[in-house]
Formats: sequence, C-alpha cells, structure tokens
Amino acid sequence: MQGERTQQTALVLGARGRLGRVVAQEFARRGWRVRGLVRSARDLSAPAGIEFVEGDARSARDLIAAAEGADVIVNAVNPPYTNWDPATFEVAEAVIAAARSSGAVHLFPGNVYNYGWPLPDVIAETTPQRPATRKGAIRVEAERRYREAADLYGVRTIIVRAGAFFGGDGRGSWFDLVIAENAARGKITYPGPLTIPHAWAYLPDLAASFARLARQARDFGRFETFHFPGHTVSGDDLVAACETALGRRVNVGGMPWRMIRMAAPFVPMWREISELAYLWHVPHRLDGAKLEMAIGEIPFTGFDRAINDALKALGNDTRPVRPGAAQLATV
Repeated sequence: MQGERTQQTALVLGARGRLGRVVAQEFARRGWRVRGLVRSARDLSAPAGIEFVEGDARSARDLIAAAEGADVIVNAVNPPYTNWDPATFEVAEAVIAAARSSGAVHLFPGNVYNYGWPLPDVIAETTPQRPATRKGAIRVEAERRYREAADLYGVRTIIVRAGAFFGGDGRGSWFDLVIAENAARGKITYPGPLTIPHAWAYLPDLAASFARLARQARDFGRFETFHFPGHTVSGDDLVAACETALGRRVNVGGMPWRMIRMAAPFVPMWREISELAYLWHVPHRLDGAKLEMAIGEIPFTGFDRAINDALKALGNDTRPVRPGAAQLATV
C-alpha cells in the first residue's frame, strides 16, 4: 500500500500526438502511472504502463475527471494551425480548471513564436516577447493566462520552451512532413538558407527533460519557464547527417515560399504556414543554462544518432551509427 502511494501519476493530454506519445512513454518508463487522454480509445492498444482515458481536452468537465489524483498534467495538445484560435484558449481554460481541482502541476511545451521578427541570436528566459505573427500572439496570450492562474489561484505551470521537433514515433513536425518526407527517395526539402543555424528539439531528449522537471516540480515557483537547448545546427549540417544516416548523397530542394504566399489567401493552411517562413531565415538558439541549473546535465543525444533514429522511425533504411562516431554538440 505504501509503495502505491509513492508512485506518481501523470495525465498526458494529446497522448496520441507528436510529443504526447513520446512523453507518455518516457514517464511510464520512469515508473509513473500514466493516463493518456484521447478523444476515442476504440481500437487502440495502450503501450505498457499507459492507460488511455477518453475525453475532450477543451472540456473542463472531462479534464477535471481525468486529472483526479494526478500529480502532473502534461499539456501536449497541439490543435491544427487553422484552429489555434479558439482551441488554444479553450484547452488553456480547461487545463487551469483541472489543475485547480486536482492540485496537479501543469507542464507546457513552449516554442519560439513568442519572440517575433527578427529573432534574437540567443533566446533566454528573460528575452522580451514581441510576437509578430498571429500564432505568436496566441502563444503569448495563452502563457499570460497560465501566469495569471498561478497568481490568482496558485495553479503551478512549468513551461519548457524548445525548437522544432524531430524524432520519436509518429508524424506531424516540419522534419517529418516537409524536410524528410521524401528522404527514402533521396530528396531533402529545406525551408530556408542552408547556412543559417536553426534550433531543434529531439523529442526523446525533450521528454526526458519533462520527466526530470516533473520529479522536482514542487521545488520551483508557481510559474517557471525553462529553455531546452537541444541542437542548433545549420541546414548543411542537417543534410550531412541525413546523408550519413542514409548512406548516400541526397538532392536538396527549397521551399516554394513565393507560391505559398500567393495562394495563402485561398488556402487556410498555407496562410498559417507562410507567416512562419521567417523562422528559417534568421539564426537562433535557445540558452539552456537555467534548465541545466535545475536538473543537472540536460538529456542529449548526439545529432548524427538522433537524425539516424528519426529517419528510421519514419520508415527509412538507415545505417547503424558506429560507436564513437563523431557527434555534433549543441552550439
């Protein structure tokens, strides 16, 4: 009985999504009792250590029921770009209600949209947020609501801000849907100049950082933000890592931004994508000093191995990474 009481419970929202499934698996691997919120559990087989519960992440009633007895709520819901408003705010209000009811700590993945154009070369937790896009303004407002809930109701929120996602199971990121979509056919599509450094987050490492912060969640303030440094590499570095993993040269094409902008007024998703073009045209990296102070050594997989594993997870035939092979360090 005493052993049961020491096992902590995590509720993962968006448990079938790009980040949610990796986080759920990581928490389960570390001995947490994991509930994964999904819209429908029909015909789903839950991985070991994970219980699927049905519910709508926008419903306060559903989240309050799902979060009963939870120690943390991992908010990995990412609505389609075309539905960010109002879905982002509906989820935020439901999460706040569930965290108030259960006393759980809320963990939220932030991104760099908040900082607008031009992006600073180095982004720290104290960097001013001046969003220049609709989605950036939505993210800033969502975070403001979480901070307000911390001040007014004592709801604890920990934001872990990261760069572009890659790796882990499933599809849904720029890497999966654009860059490596045709990697098996020897083609890479890169959205910006190949020489400009871009911030990336390898999802298994990010999930491990979430899990470590969750164990220490009560040691932090009611509203805390940490930056996950991940990998900061140029397009040339990414292409080279893909070629190493695939064992052959690849053809590199660019993103047809002009055509996307021309069609944006008529194609809602293209409109949403076009406002993010700037992210691929300015160098930026995330400063992880505060995160390192909080959890010690930050989980980090060498870039060559991370790209190899990410391509393999997408169904590509990759070469084994040689032990001791040179790995790119975080810039």
